[in-house]
This record gives sequence, C-alpha cells and structure tokens, in this order.
Amino acid sequence: MDRRTFIKVSAAALAAPALVTSRALADTPKLGKIAYQLGWVKNFQFAGEYIADANKYFEQEGIAVDLLAGGPSVSAEPIVISGKALVGQNSTDNTANAVAKGAPLKIIGTNYQKSPSSIISLTKTGLKAPKDLLGKTVGIQANNQVVWNAFLKINGIDPASVNTVPAQHDFTPLVSGELDAFFGFSNDDVVQLRQKGQDVSYLLMADYGYPMFNCNYLVTEETLKDKAKRAQVVAFMRGAIRGWQEAVKNPALSAQLTVDVYGKGNGLDRAAQEKSAAATNELMVTADTEKHGLFWMTDKSVDETIATLATAGIVARKDLFTNEILEEAFQGKTTL
Repeated sequence: MDRRTFIKVSAAALAAPALVTSRALADTPKLGKIAYQLGWVKNFQFAGEYIADANKYFEQEGIAVDLLAGGPSVSAEPIVISGKALVGQNSTDNTANAVAKGAPLKIIGTNYQKSPSSIISLTKTGLKAPKDLLGKTVGIQANNQVVWNAFLKINGIDPASVNTVPAQHDFTPLVSGELDAFFGFSNDDVVQLRQKGQDVSYLLMADYGYPMFNCNYLVTEETLKDKAKRAQVVAFMRGAIRGWQEAVKNPALSAQLTVDVYGKGNGLDRAAQEKSAAATNELMVTADTEKHGLFWMTDKSVDETIATLATAGIVARKDLFTNEILEEAFQGKTTL
C-alpha cells in the first residue's frame, strides 16, 4: 500500500494488561519455515499475523513464519517472485500492474474488502460528498495521482474544477488550512489526526463509486502448482485466518503486540494503534466474509475491483484472483 511518513509520538500510552508478550518456537514445524513479506512497516495492519505467531497458530498448523517488514522502498511482488518470500502483501493496483507486465502472480485472498483510501478534511471545511470538492485545494501524493484521477472520473468531476497540488504524507498543510483536503487512509491517517485533537471527516472512496480490494495476499503461479509449497501456503493462510479472527475481536491485543513486540521501536502509540485496529474491522468484516470467511473474494467484488482498475487505466483479468487456497483452508467452514 502507499503510505505516509511515520510521525513519532509519545510512548506514554495508557498501560494495557499483560497479554501476549513473546513466543517460543520449539522445533521447526513439519512443513518447515517460510517468509511473509509485509506490505508496510510493522504496525497495526498486520496484527492478525502477530497474533498467529505469538499464539503459535502458525506452529499448530505445521509451519513457522518469518514476518519481513516492508516500507516505502519495498515491493512484495519482486520479493515473492525471487523466492525470498513465499507469500507477500500489496495493493491490487500494484499487483495487477506487475501481472500486466508479465509477473506470474496470483492474488489468493484480500485482507480489506473495502479500501481505506479516503479524502480527508477538517470537518469545518464541509466536505460531505465528492461534489463538495469543486473549487477546493486537495493535496495528492504522486503515487496516488492515478487513483485520484479515476475517482474524479467516476464521480463526474472535471479535474480542472479542483485545485490538485502535490503533497507529502504530512498533516501540517491540512491542519494549517493550506489544503482543504488530502489523500489518506481511514484506519490510519484519520485516527492519527483525531488522536492529535483534530476534528476531521473523510470521504471513503469505496462509498463513492470506487470499490476495490486492498492489502491482498499474493503468491506465484508456480507455488500453487508445487504440492509442498501449496501445503505451506494453506497452513500459512489457516494460521493467518485464526489470527485475524482474534484480531477482529480484540483490538487491544492487536495494539499490545504491535507496540510492545513486533513493532517495538517504531514510535507507535498504543491508544492510536488500538483505534486503528478497531477501524480496520470496518474494512475487513462484511456480509461476504460473514458468509464465506475472512479474506474471501466474491465474483461480484472481483468484477467491481476489475472495473475500478480499468477506470484507472489498469488492466486486470478475473483469473488474477483465486479462492482455491481459502477453500482448502476453510474446508467448507466460515471460521477456524
């Protein structure tokens, strides 16, 4: 995913009860050890995997998992293709672009049924719908320009009617009034701003004609064909599902593991991470996941995602997405 620069915050968060603070992996599980390339640095976004690791869900599924931190200069696709990680995570547009250029990849599940991509503003600015962007100054990061243009097109807004200016992942121009709005994430930037006392509102792009999966699990086509590697992926996904089921129910645990263990040293605030974890539930848990299980990709949602990508000028085929690993992982159930 496209991210913002970390803003260091005080570590003086409210003390949380001692939950899980460490793990002790015994012998290497029967399926061996794999690496999972995270889509960003270790923060709340990977809480399900932290829980799966800390509570030994991965080990119980017969596998050990090395969680590789990501960052602004890390892209999961080449790392997975190179074999340095068996499974990776990235946004749909990045993976679709890589596949369009010949990368032999498949998306095997989606963490976010709805993208957190949002247009964020101070509430007093009065942005309540896309039409309210007319005449406003909006900061868009260079790597989000394609998404922004597609969003305007979908909502019938002439780009010339909005003053779009280059921006970094920095809240200062918004707070100072230099910008009326900027591109950010509902479960991260909005939470950070509110934690700093700012009264902000946001337009979730998914609610205004821009539906798209985000934070997807990806593997190579060869992995799906290789019996041993496929078994490892199924075990990983079963552990991840179990971890995320717990994360959905327990944002406090997600925050504790993020701040005290896996993301320790990243300048994270526990209260903010807990609120971000809770906000993430709104993106992950839907009627579709209640019916099929977490990470499931329905035909309708796949079609909508492909259509959204097309509006942004990105070509994707339906066979980029497959639920076959989830089918093996769930074995006819909706929870594990």
